[in-house]
Amino acid sequence: MLDKKDKKILKVLDKNARMSVAEVSRKTGIQRDSVLYRINRMKKNKVVRFFHTTLNPEAIGFPVYTFVNFVLFNLTEESEKKFLAFLKAHPNIVYAAKTTGKWDFTISIAAKDLKDFDRVISELRMKFSKIIKDYETASIIEEYKYDYMVDLI
Repeated sequence: MLDKKDKKILKVLDKNARMSVAEVSRKTGIQRDSVLYRINRMKKNKVVRFFHTTLNPEAIGFPVYTFVNFVLFNLTEESEKKFLAFLKAHPNIVYAAKTTGKWDFTISIAAKDLKDFDRVISELRMKFSKIIKDYETASIIEEYKYDYMVDLI
């Protein structure tokens, strides 16, 4: 379980994950060795899954950023593994999750243009035509919030 010190560290890292341990120590008032120990413990316990840079797709040449939801059918363990392996390996598929409710999977595709997006969708639909029952797309026009949940703790 997280205590107040862990939460202080996470709030500081949420603003800048590249901050040095010494700087986190200074901003939180927690001793440097304790900060390092707590960060390593949170990583080990998978509280912190990774540190990464959040890119702006449009600024790096991928202005078409679209969520695609899938309903699957005739799914077997083997076909699901192949589907997941494809999603994980495809460079334009930047997010993939198994979901509950109407949709079985949600993915995000980053594409250079609509033709590039159509190429990825067509590839998916052809390769997995035996298990894709339905799909729906929703392109991102503008993001208003991107939160890593640190305020929930």
